[in-house]
Amino acid sequence: MVILSILILNKAGGLIYQRDFNEGLNKLSSNDYLVLAGTFHGVHAITSRISPVPGSGGLEVLESDQFRMQCFQTLTGSISYCCSLAICGVGEDS
Repeated sequence: MVILSILILNKAGGLIYQRDFNEGLNKLSSNDYLVLAGTFHGVHAITSRISPVPGSGGLEVLESDQFRMQCFQTLTGSISYCCSLAICGVGEDS
């Protein structure tokens, strides 16, 4: 997998760190990254509440044919999202 971007959120859902690792990506504005972080935090909080599995931590993986987004949560409550390209999608024709 090729890592495209990393987002780190605090417990309140605020974006505290963001870095892109691929120069070919379309650049988002700082406001777009803040909205994206808030959306991820909201989805994570909702899925942890409505999960049928007791003690679930919420959204862990969002995956498609083109990318994979992995969520990592620390013991302090900070959340890290890692966006990466799926190996099978790199270099293939659509």
